[in-house]
Amino acid sequence: RRLYQVLDGQLAQHEYLCGDYSIADIANWSWVRAHNWAGVAIDDLPHLQRWLAAIRARPAVQKGIESPPSPVRDNEENARQFSEAARTMVEMGQSRKTGV
Repeated sequence: RRLYQVLDGQLAQHEYLCGDYSIADIANWSWVRAHNWAGVAIDDLPHLQRWLAAIRARPAVQKGIESPPSPVRDNEENARQFSEAARTMVEMGQSRKTGV
């Protein structure tokens, strides 16, 4: 929770983490956006909420969200492992939401 508060404090003074949109925003947005899945409430962090929405609204980010990563197509074992890991991740997220 403390990391989210630190980000909110930084974003109170800047539009993006380092002033201008940068790799810092891309790298941090990717894990901060999973706050619900991680069980971290950000209702009281308005600057962080603004930043999350601003990054998500960027066309390139939207495109990235809509295009899942591809497993190595020429290797069946890598594709199977990728699918299994993705399924486990989704099931874990679902069980946190439903309590199942």
